[in-house]
Amino acid sequence: MSEQKIESAQSEQKQNQIKISACKNGVEMKKANPDKYTSALELDYLRERLHNLQDILLKDFKKRINEEIEDVVQELRQHELQLNEFRGFAKSQNTNTWSNRIAVTADNQTGNGNVPTESSEKICTASGDNKILSGKHKKQPRPLPDKVFIVRESYLTALLEVDHMRTIYHIFATILLMLLIQSISYDYLAEGRVYFGLGTFKSSLVKIEYVFGIWLLEHTIVFLLYYAFKMWANVRVKLARQPALQSFWSHSCLITYISAQLVFGYVASALCVKLELTFITSSILLLESTRLLMKMHSFVRTNAARVLAGKLKTDALSSDVNDVRDQQSSAQAIRLPSFSSYLYFLFAPTLIYRDSYPRTTHIRWKFALARFMEVVAIAFVYSYLFERYIKAQYENIGREELSLRTFVIKLHSMVMPNNIIFLCGFYLILHSWLNFTAELLRFGDRMFYKDWWTSHTYDAYFRNWNVVVHDWLYEYIYKDSYNYLFKGSKLPATLMVFYTSALVHEHIIGFALRLFFPVMFCFFGGFAVVMVFLFRNASKRVGNFAVWSTLIIGNGLLFSLYSIEYYARQNCTRTYESWTDYFVPTVWTCYNK
Repeated sequence: MSEQKIESAQSEQKQNQIKISACKNGVEMKKANPDKYTSALELDYLRERLHNLQDILLKDFKKRINEEIEDVVQELRQHELQLNEFRGFAKSQNTNTWSNRIAVTADNQTGNGNVPTESSEKICTASGDNKILSGKHKKQPRPLPDKVFIVRESYLTALLEVDHMRTIYHIFATILLMLLIQSISYDYLAEGRVYFGLGTFKSSLVKIEYVFGIWLLEHTIVFLLYYAFKMWANVRVKLARQPALQSFWSHSCLITYISAQLVFGYVASALCVKLELTFITSSILLLESTRLLMKMHSFVRTNAARVLAGKLKTDALSSDVNDVRDQQSSAQAIRLPSFSSYLYFLFAPTLIYRDSYPRTTHIRWKFALARFMEVVAIAFVYSYLFERYIKAQYENIGREELSLRTFVIKLHSMVMPNNIIFLCGFYLILHSWLNFTAELLRFGDRMFYKDWWTSHTYDAYFRNWNVVVHDWLYEYIYKDSYNYLFKGSKLPATLMVFYTSALVHEHIIGFALRLFFPVMFCFFGGFAVVMVFLFRNASKRVGNFAVWSTLIIGNGLLFSLYSIEYYARQNCTRTYESWTDYFVPTVWTCYNK
């Protein structure tokens, strides 16, 4: 150490001597030739700045090179992991195993978004010829990609083939078992009997037979829609030579169809109130009614495009040959789907209509039974969470004193149980139930969700969270708004999707709980829209952390606020003196009289 100190001192002494000599030379040069001295200073300054710039560029270049090297190494590690362990994801990129849509080109674009067939190509050709002949060809917005169906497993099904992920699954199953044992022990030691959560099931499923009867009646109406649509298409073709009467017929049927949809939704909502159904039975009825409404619109919207495309071909043919045989041949070119295709679509786990879907070769009964047992297990988890947390925390809202301190404590204590409800709801509906029904129907495409848990933007989260509903919103709200309503503008079409979804969610929750408390609409249509644009340019780590933080906080508040308002309405009597009273929360009137 002493030798190093001596060497450093000697080097510092040499540098000082160099600086002193440079200063002396500079002074002598300044006296001898001032102009030359000034130019020398400018060159030294310029040389120093260039050296500093070079150091900065090299430092930034090295940093970027290191980042790129780290990314490449990480990708290689992930690829190796996929090849060795995540075999379900190690597919060829050409197969688009985890892609949900295909780009529309001149070769595959059809009137209804299906993969082109011989008949669809003829219809497109006829419609294109008709546009050229009529001279009314207009510039259309850029085509949006179409939904594609292929045989593939769900993300979690593929992930659970890996031993590491299967271990995590076993951990959660063990936690569930321990919760069940704890519930049984508590019931036996505290109450003297074991309930198994059956009390909650019994009280929640009151009047379930009414819901089943309404469900059968709704399906009868949905079946009749097929024959009503077929009648519209056939009559429309027969009226091809009378454009005015044909237009009147089509517009009358359109008005009837829209009115029937509104009445369908209104009756389902009114029956929830009229029959005084519980939250569970109301939710079942409203969700099933909404599903059927979306199915009916998908069928009508998809096949109406075929009928309208057939009209163009009928006009092109009848302008040259005016006989009945040409009309019959053009009517056959429409090729309306069979009732069996329509019936399969009604029960298939998708909201996008196709005449046929990719099917699996056989039913895996063990797989189906495992998914059904998961549905039953999560139902017991919900019963446990309701009895031990929600009911215990909020049952006396409106009857007990509620200070700000107590209110905050209740909200914080329910954050994690509420998020367990959120995650279990995802697994129950989008994985277990949909995979169960898909397996029984041999429905091949199991992409009911994507890897939403890795999302670093809210755009990706909303696209990947519920692919089934997102596909419907994309196909029939976003694309139609983009193509016809907003003429190629994406922002208003996106907002249309957001607020349509928010209204439907709020409608279901409001009628299931029989209250007006638009927390979901405010969160979904306000806060979520802001988050979409706020974190769009954030890094992946920051974005994913922000998504999960806001989801945990938001779901914790969402479930708690609805529970508080529900029990406040049960425990507090209030009068409505004016229409503005309906917009005031009951929990506010309970403690601010």
